[in-house]
Amino acid sequence: MSYMKDDLDRWFEINYLPSQRLVYVSSIDAETTSGDGESGTDCQMSELFIKAIVHLNNISTKPIFVHMNNLGGSEEHGMAMYDAIRASRSHIYCISWGMSYSMGSIILQACDSRIITPNCCLMIHDGTQELSGTCKAVENWSLHMGKLRKQMYEIYCTRMKAAKPRITIDKIEKMCSHDKIFTAQEAVEAGLADWILETLQDPYIYHATDTQNAKWKSGMKLGKHETEQYEGDE
Repeated sequence: MSYMKDDLDRWFEINYLPSQRLVYVSSIDAETTSGDGESGTDCQMSELFIKAIVHLNNISTKPIFVHMNNLGGSEEHGMAMYDAIRASRSHIYCISWGMSYSMGSIILQACDSRIITPNCCLMIHDGTQELSGTCKAVENWSLHMGKLRKQMYEIYCTRMKAAKPRITIDKIEKMCSHDKIFTAQEAVEAGLADWILETLQDPYIYHATDTQNAKWKSGMKLGKHETEQYEGDE
């Protein structure tokens, strides 16, 4: 497969390769020497990602392939990315590399086919929040964060039920009261991922939904289904 120089520049500079419908998601600012660490899920990550998803949807409804290494971050920006994935007409594959922590694990649940690499870890928790302002403002924001937390429990529960029919919101709430860490295999067994990556061709050969290129819907069973026709690198 050959690439134009502009494609390669775009891929390495802004993590987007529209000709191959590829999007890479990771910290935009990884200057760990500053002491602040990686930027994680923030406004820059959300902006670039949403623009890419919207652009690709305007081109065609062919599948989109997301490669993600995400330590988590902002709930608001992460949920914006979640909504973009769910609103996409295209089937979205996500390969999770390294880590899918906190909001990163929520974003993964939005995807139609969730693939996790063998040494990737997934972590769910309630997250942390620093609030300041008037007493009434802090009270209002606290109530809002409680609603958002329950929404995230529901997201996990909906995806996990295919593998764990007896899972409940209460059980997930207990898991999230502290950092709950999953290996790749444990994530698949829990229903938080569909399968463990074997080769980089996996997204082009298999799909997790009932039919090829279908959007994931509640009630679908977990699966690793081979596509009816694989066209290789064409």
